[in-house]
Amino acid sequence: MSANASEDAAGGIAAAWRRLLGIGGAVVQGRLELAGIEFEEEVRRWSGIAILGAVAAVFALLTLAGLTALLVILSWGRIGPWQVLTILCVAYAAIAAYCVSRLRAAIRNAPPPFAATRAEFEKDRAAWRARS
Repeated sequence: MSANASEDAAGGIAAAWRRLLGIGGAVVQGRLELAGIEFEEEVRRWSGIAILGAVAAVFALLTLAGLTALLVILSWGRIGPWQVLTILCVAYAAIAAYCVSRLRAAIRNAPPPFAATRAEFEKDRAAWRARS
């Protein structure tokens, strides 16, 4: 009778391990799917930002070139064109420096990617620690 009991216990432990591994695999699979979805969202978001930024930059440069030419033409008789171009270049450089500093601050203060995935992994870790 003890042989049957030890076989039942061994079979029960093996079945419990299989169930545990199956549950763990399902949890990992779910978390990886969440990470994949978040990655796709990040790629989509950054692609949209890059395209919009490039289009805005092109049209801003076209506008800037037109305004520069207009200012040089309007001030041709009063002030020399070199002085107007120098003033405009200094102003453009100051604006560009300000924009770069704001861009760096925005990137530094952006939320971390995969925050939801990390939170789920942390919940899983806490649940496993509570059971131990």
